[in-house]
Amino acid sequence: MSITVGDQIGDYEVTGTLGVGGMGQVYRVRHTISHRVEALKILASGRPVTEEIVGRFLREIQLLASLHHPNITALHTAFRHEGELIMIMEFVEGLTLGAKLNARQLMLGTSLNYIQQVLAGLAYAHERKIIHRDVKPSNIMIGSNDQVKLLDFGLAIPALGREFTRTGTILGSLHYMSPEQVLGEQIDARSDVYSVGVTLYQLVTGRLPFDGPSEYSIANGHLKSEPINPTTINSDLPVRLSEIVLKSLAKSPADRFQTAKEFLGALGTLRSGETTTLVISAQPDRVRNGHPEYAEAAFVSSRPEKTVFDATVLEAIIRDLAYHVGPIAKIVVSRAAKKALTLDDLYETVAAEIGTEERRKTFLATRRKSSASN
Repeated sequence: MSITVGDQIGDYEVTGTLGVGGMGQVYRVRHTISHRVEALKILASGRPVTEEIVGRFLREIQLLASLHHPNITALHTAFRHEGELIMIMEFVEGLTLGAKLNARQLMLGTSLNYIQQVLAGLAYAHERKIIHRDVKPSNIMIGSNDQVKLLDFGLAIPALGREFTRTGTILGSLHYMSPEQVLGEQIDARSDVYSVGVTLYQLVTGRLPFDGPSEYSIANGHLKSEPINPTTINSDLPVRLSEIVLKSLAKSPADRFQTAKEFLGALGTLRSGETTTLVISAQPDRVRNGHPEYAEAAFVSSRPEKTVFDATVLEAIIRDLAYHVGPIAKIVVSRAAKKALTLDDLYETVAAEIGTEERRKTFLATRRKSSASN
């Protein structure tokens, strides 16, 4: 459904565009009776809308309807209009944490306050058996009086619930994924703890714990590399804070804080004098480009596939690629499949992650053999 400023949808008048992205289009709207300004979200038009995408959108509505917490963006209502699902949400005016990172300087005490509020919201969600799965700076909104709102539950799932994904598909943001999420394994609340740990690391050091020129190198960092001790990057950081950050980034879920509440309690042990004066000079947030509008952060991080590849084909590519790069093949293929226009394009993209030219040729030869057998 095409929406333009001035349109009326039910009792809502569209007054502006907040963001257009992969899964959702978001508009500023005004309720024609109460005159309250709100945010309207609808599935993006002009893009493939699969049953999986619709199911994810409906699930987001239903999960948000069960959450009522000052650090989680509120769902006001949902309805169908011309056969399409509409979500009406609280409008939060402010900047994302990612945008504030781009501003380069944050007081340490302020940064910890933001993270504590995020953990409070997550602890509430986790108690209700809901896992966010996509915690990152661009999904953390800072409103008036520095109040934090956790955004975008579009990837959230009930704990132990069925995930709306195809074989070989991994959802989330790679820089902030837990090792078990990278591998596509069963996750629980400790995966969100890890993602908060990555965000906190970025806040207190000005850099990501794991970065690199390719998705393979980033994923490999999560799986095999140890992050640089934050005090090595900034010697003024409290040692206790560095220990807390590193514990949240443990490779094994069993070695992390077991709950968001436990993580929150650990941050509460820091002495106030340790966190009030230090200024962190952060590097720009390279993970997400674009404008720091509310809707850009809140609603458009989950992108549908340009081409829907057969699950059997993806499994074969993952198997062949894994011979060269190991278990990370699953995430490499999953991400490339979202952008590739053709099967040849997909093969060429994932082959670029293989370290040597000889191995790349060997892998690409499997594509030719597959074509010949068909």
